[in-house]
Amino acid sequence: MVLVILTALCIAAFAILFKYFDRHAIPLFPAITINYFVAFICGLLFNPPWGVGDISLLWTPAIGLGCLFVTVFTLTGLSAQKAGAARTTIAGRMSLVLTVVGTLFLFRERVGLLGWIGIGAALLGLLLVTRKDGDNAGKRSWLLPFLIFLGSGMCDVAVNALQRIRTTTLNEAAFTTLCFGSASCVSLLVLVVRKEHTALAHRGAWIGGILLGVVNYASLLFLIAALGAGELPASSIFPLMNIGAILFSTTAAIILFRERLSVRQWIGITLCVVALVFIMLPA
Repeated sequence: MVLVILTALCIAAFAILFKYFDRHAIPLFPAITINYFVAFICGLLFNPPWGVGDISLLWTPAIGLGCLFVTVFTLTGLSAQKAGAARTTIAGRMSLVLTVVGTLFLFRERVGLLGWIGIGAALLGLLLVTRKDGDNAGKRSWLLPFLIFLGSGMCDVAVNALQRIRTTTLNEAAFTTLCFGSASCVSLLVLVVRKEHTALAHRGAWIGGILLGVVNYASLLFLIAALGAGELPASSIFPLMNIGAILFSTTAAIILFRERLSVRQWIGITLCVVALVFIMLPA
């Protein structure tokens, strides 16, 4: 259970760090680029790909996921700064709904009545949370959280499918290292094309990027350890992790950034937590 809590804290820390980037004028994309290089280096130290034999089947999906990771992470940063840390984390965590639905159709897994109720409650809760009356960002303030919801769901479904089709228990950790390596190359290329590479001279980009990279890799490390510990089934770990991330990020947003949530949004958060509990229950 401790490992699940640590994973949830790391996930909540993403949006909190992005919010601090905005407060201290740290350039977002250069910090994200540094973050992926740091996560890649951590992967090389803990799970070097050359230590698991044949990885020829992992290169292509690693490149694809690397591109997707960079896109979703950039959207997460923008959303945390514009829509708030709490709403951003909730949108990303509720992508579990898409993961469940994707798994249902791709692998013919069963979802019980409570699971379907949970999916419906999650979508309603997400709608209540992402819409905000009187939002300074305008009527489209829901768009970034919604894109994160879709993007995170695509990442989870792709990872879930690739774990079943292309990876084994021996090379799955090395696969994540390859994904971080791919993401670091893609983000660096985008940085150069956008002519933002000069921002790498910004000291704050290095401090923020290193912190973000360590947290990014730690979240993965704790999740793998939690899954391998065998104390809880994966069907319980993921919803509990998401519930914890929602609660931690909401608390931090209120205490650290004075974010104010409406009654409608609190109802939405409650629905999201209840939905995750329903999804966690056996079919």
